[in-house]
Amino acid sequence: MTKRHGYALLAALAAIVVLISAAIYLGVTGTGARNESADQGARTPRSSAAPASSGSWVAAWSASPVGGEPGTELRGYAGQSIRNVVHTHTGGSSARVTLSNLYGQQPLNLTRASVALTAAPNNPSAAPGTLRALTFDGRSDVVIPPGEQRVSDAVRIRVPDGADLLITTFSPTPSGPVTYHPHARQISYVARGERTDDESGAAYTQQSPFWRYVTAVDVYSNESQGAVVVLGDSLTDGITSTMGANRRWTDVLAQRMRDEPGNLDLSVVNQGISGNRLLSDGLGRPAGNPSGLNRFERDALSRSGCAEWWSPSASTTSCATRTTTPPPRSPTVCAT
Repeated sequence: MTKRHGYALLAALAAIVVLISAAIYLGVTGTGARNESADQGARTPRSSAAPASSGSWVAAWSASPVGGEPGTELRGYAGQSIRNVVHTHTGGSSARVTLSNLYGQQPLNLTRASVALTAAPNNPSAAPGTLRALTFDGRSDVVIPPGEQRVSDAVRIRVPDGADLLITTFSPTPSGPVTYHPHARQISYVARGERTDDESGAAYTQQSPFWRYVTAVDVYSNESQGAVVVLGDSLTDGITSTMGANRRWTDVLAQRMRDEPGNLDLSVVNQGISGNRLLSDGLGRPAGNPSGLNRFERDALSRSGCAEWWSPSASTTSCATRTTTPPPRSPTVCAT
């Protein structure tokens, strides 16, 4: 065992002692925290497309908003379509998307948004017949005030386990700064004009290494038993992982949990931020790269189907899961 691994193991074991006490708090308040408001990403969709109540909403993908994208302070991406590529870690029969203007200083006016399966890896083209328009309280447009977020209505789309999704937004008016996650390790795309319903992807000629506006995708599942949410720094964020390959350690964990017989059916959600610290925020208001302590409720407790325990170490994360309907075995605890 290397010295680095030894320190990580000691930190993880220490975290278990500290966080067993926190489990009592989480058990009492976790459900209420997720239901406080739409800004926590847990409101009930009003769309007529919402599924029946036999399953549950589970976080399939998420990324922590880190700050305002440099150079977007005055205009944002007015008159352009942003097509984010995200990779899910559980499947379902419907989806809903969270869009954020947390770091914006102007209202974000989105007149169109859509979701689709990708036609091929690392490609802006949508798989034929999968593109769905997103609505917000039944409307195709939504205005997100500065510092807030909105969750789309549920839309019926069959999302496979381990799929790549295209989340596309269009804003006709200036806004900014753009809320983003800079180290996506995934190529996304930008096109001029309103191209949210473009299946071919031919107009998306500009590539980008960022995720913009989108911070979460939930799926409605009858099989999933919940999700593991992992908070951490660059090791979790996957800063050195291969671009577009989904080879962060959290991706590998999700794959093993899918493939190995006898495991619980759990999603894995990555809330890593490169350079993140436990107690110290970055600069700005709201703080860019907020501390683990300050973003714990936003990035952990608010994720659908999840509750998390994590280590008080900048480079070590411990996590556990909790679902509204307990799985047939005890919750899984993991440490890195």
